[in-house]
Amino acid sequence: MSELKDRLKEALYIRGMTAAELARQSGLDKGSISNYLKGKFIPKQNAIASMARALGVSPAWLMGYDLTMDGDKVIELDLGKLTELNRAKVQAYYQALIDSQEKNKE
Repeated sequence: MSELKDRLKEALYIRGMTAAELARQSGLDKGSISNYLKGKFIPKQNAIASMARALGVSPAWLMGYDLTMDGDKVIELDLGKLTELNRAKVQAYYQALIDSQEKNKE
């Protein structure tokens, strides 16, 4: 499980935000944000919720749980358990989903 300070840094980087911007958008003190980023203090639940909302991430993800940023459970697939034919089917289906997504973006 990742530490909150690491997830907080990652979310700030991905969102292109500074700690000061996070403080403004979350309503938290800049000093508190700084302390959370350094790992000096663990924020209370309401502060985690405020930061998660401002960053557009799941509070559980921010706390280090094994989820995607938006709170979906991470599923690890062991394709080695499948036959060669079924692995090929999974890979073809995956590629079809990717192609469909890309087509819908246009």
